[in-house]
Amino acid sequence: MRWLISRKSHVVFLGLTLALATLFSSCTSTQTSRQPTRDPQSNAQPFRLNINRASAKELERLPHIGPSLARRIIEHRERYGPFRTVEQLMLLDGVSEKRFRELSPYLTVD
Repeated sequence: MRWLISRKSHVVFLGLTLALATLFSSCTSTQTSRQPTRDPQSNAQPFRLNINRASAKELERLPHIGPSLARRIIEHRERYGPFRTVEQLMLLDGVSEKRFRELSPYLTVD
């Protein structure tokens, strides 16, 4: 009888673990296929922001960009001139390759 109770608890534990793993897997897969957010003024089109003309407030609308990183982007372009490519954003402290990949759908340097 003791073995039966132990076996049932293992089966329940295994079932819960599998359910949580499935749930976690589905949550992380939707985060990686994230689409650009919509412009609040026109609810139809995803927006792309020109990092050479954007203000700090506009830059802060992008994911993973807070006030300090927005300030560093503006200081960099004031000091060295406009960005020639969006990839040059990775020259800044705080912009890793991973963060850049998350930001790149939103960026342009027209």
